[in-house]
Amino acid sequence: MPFYEVSMITRSLSKADLVKALTRAGNTLLDHGAVIEKVESLGHRDLPYKRLAKQTNEPVYASNFFLFKAHMSREARQKTKSILTHDLDTVQVDLIQVDTLPAPKVECNLEEILKAPAERQAVSDLRENQKMGHFTRQMIYKRTEKEWKSIPKSYPIAPPRP
Repeated sequence: MPFYEVSMITRSLSKADLVKALTRAGNTLLDHGAVIEKVESLGHRDLPYKRLAKQTNEPVYASNFFLFKAHMSREARQKTKSILTHDLDTVQVDLIQVDTLPAPKVECNLEEILKAPAERQAVSDLRENQKMGHFTRQMIYKRTEKEWKSIPKSYPIAPPRP
């Protein structure tokens, strides 16, 4: 069974009505053979644009966002999406398939990290390949110019006349 993220945007509801809407959505997923892995509340947020409530056609400017992470079949995905989109308390429902790729193997380089920064290979590579910005180059130029001007110059003395 593929892994899906079910994002659900509800109307602004009281806590009791919100709990009822979420249990209804969860039971709908479970009734169609989904295995719910996690339910997250993404909070009460402003919507990017005005939406309309289904039955009353009232404008909805802010709402509750929820994310269900579940495994379900493709047929169950279509059925649950149609049921959840027709629910009067939901403003929008999206089911997105998530590819579960194996995590890349991580190498432990603790010995390299514990070295002093001057001895690390990564730091020496950064120093060799570093780029200087225009401002930094200008500051270096001005500093060397000041140093050059501060050095007393000796003028050549003409040889004595015979």
